[in-house]
Amino acid sequence: MADISCTPQFIQFKDTLTGYGNNLDLKNSNKVILFFGGSNYIAYNSVGKYSSKFVYPFISVDYYGTQDSSGRMNLETMKQSAEDLYEWVRNHYPDSEIIIIGHSYGAGIATYLASVRDCHSLIIAAGYRDISDLYNRIIPIFWGPLKIFISNNIRTAEYAENVQCPVYIIGSTGDKVLSFSLQEKLSCSFKNPKIKIFDNIAHEDYFCSDNVINFINQVIG
Repeated sequence: MADISCTPQFIQFKDTLTGYGNNLDLKNSNKVILFFGGSNYIAYNSVGKYSSKFVYPFISVDYYGTQDSSGRMNLETMKQSAEDLYEWVRNHYPDSEIIIIGHSYGAGIATYLASVRDCHSLIIAAGYRDISDLYNRIIPIFWGPLKIFISNNIRTAEYAENVQCPVYIIGSTGDKVLSFSLQEKLSCSFKNPKIKIFDNIAHEDYFCSDNVINFINQVIG
């Protein structure tokens, strides 16, 4: 994407895993944001578009098998990408609280990471219970037993059961892809979530909204 607000900094997390970040020199920051973007938001785009809206280190990973990260992309390597990102951040910012944010397609892996690693909070914008919620917006046939035909199903609702940190779920009445009513259904899978529904924000525009950014900055402190 050309319309970025900062120049993302390239990061080599491991020999075969890469991504981008911003505000990386804030080593004494009390918080670090790990961002998992939607389907068009490779790490460069996520950081370039959104990181300047926050005053903390903001880091995103390219899953194994995508961009400069080598290997093959599947559900297990996506999970491993998230865990390896977490370990890099924990090593480089040992005293910082970790905030995990997931938008759309990225909400599932964000939730997975929060279910297997300690974090300060999990923020989901336009999430889904499993990937069929997203696929059915394109080809509405993946119901009931037909879900078996979805390979690499990201089961957000299952991961949610093991999330211990505070959870904030964001939706919008203007989201025509993953509706606000779906966010309410997803929330039932978490132990004690808080839901915030905004008016008239399109699916791609959550992190372009000052109201959403202000809400996120408020909840993460």
